Amino acid sequence: MLPLVAGAATGALMLKQPAKYQADATVVVPAVAAKGFSTSAAAQYVATFKDVLISQPLVQAVSNATKVPTKDLVGGLTAATVTASSNIIHVTYVGPVKSSVADVVRAATVATLDTVAQPQLVQAQNALNSGQTSLAKADAAITQYTTNTGLLFPDQDFKIKQAELSQLLLQLQQSNIAGDSKRAAALQAVITQRQAELATLATQVGQYTSLTEQRQASLTVLSHDQQLLADAQALLTANHDPKTVSVTNLGKVSRVGDILRFTAIAAAVALILALALILLKELLRARRPAVVSTATSSSDARADGRAASAGAAPAGFIGTRFRRRAVPRPAQTATKPPAKNGAVPTGAPVDAPDARGEGELAEQSRTSASR
Repeated sequence: MLPLVAGAATGALMLKQPAKYQADATVVVPAVAAKGFSTSAAAQYVATFKDVLISQPLVQAVSNATKVPTKDLVGGLTAATVTASSNIIHVTYVGPVKSSVADVVRAATVATLDTVAQPQLVQAQNALNSGQTSLAKADAAITQYTTNTGLLFPDQDFKIKQAELSQLLLQLQQSNIAGDSKRAAALQAVITQRQAELATLATQVGQYTSLTEQRQASLTVLSHDQQLLADAQALLTANHDPKTVSVTNLGKVSRVGDILRFTAIAAAVALILALALILLKELLRARRPAVVSTATSSSDARADGRAASAGAAPAGFIGTRFRRRAVPRPAQTATKPPAKNGAVPTGAPVDAPDARGEGELAEQSRTSASR
């Protein structure tokens, strides 16, 4: 009877609970969809998505936007995939207000997508800032080089001077052939000067080339960082596209399964408790006679002890041992007095019991009992 009552009470209590309504949202993992399918990347993204979905900051933000209590959001929001390697996430919300379940599941899904994508946006922004800093340092180094050397484009100056040196060498050769020693001597002096200038300029060109290569590397990194930032911003923009999150309102949730499950659990628990109570009663009932016998023996022992301390024999000893071991006195022969006429008395001798011995024993028993 107890299991039936418990099951019925549980079922009645659950029927009194307010109705629940459900809405589902389906979304494709953006990171996998954008960069190619990867089982490990999908599993990691889904795990992160589940944790973020019921995190305190996100739940509070969704609660502020939808006016739904946070306890309903925490208890009603879930996310799962069909398979462990699937890149399609199904978000479910079960709540007591029919008109809000669809809005809640959409807001929670979009907010989770934004939260998961936010670190990527922050990382891209930080990388872009670092790239801009590197480029600024490279430009500053080139500016300082120009200030120190006075050369804006030393590589071009080097090429021009090198071409002039080639012409001077050609003219020197022609002068030597023509035997024009004065011209050849003048050309040689100019050539020597130009060669010294080219040597100095070559060192400066090397420094300038290193600086320009560093600037070019900074530009490459900056361009890559700008692309990452653009991708992150595009991802956040796509999260708010109505086509990204597909929402389905499933209506009222059937409670038959839950009622049957919890009713069966309550009945099983009640049955176990009833059996335990019956078993406990049987154990106590089987233990009670032994306890009474032990108590009686203890009381007899205490009574014997008090009798012994008073100098009297124990009650059991008087009632049994004295009677069992009482030694009867020898029988006495009673004879009738002789007849007055002197006739010999008739009749056999009669054995009279020792009434005095039995009386003493009875008296001792009464005395011991009264004590």
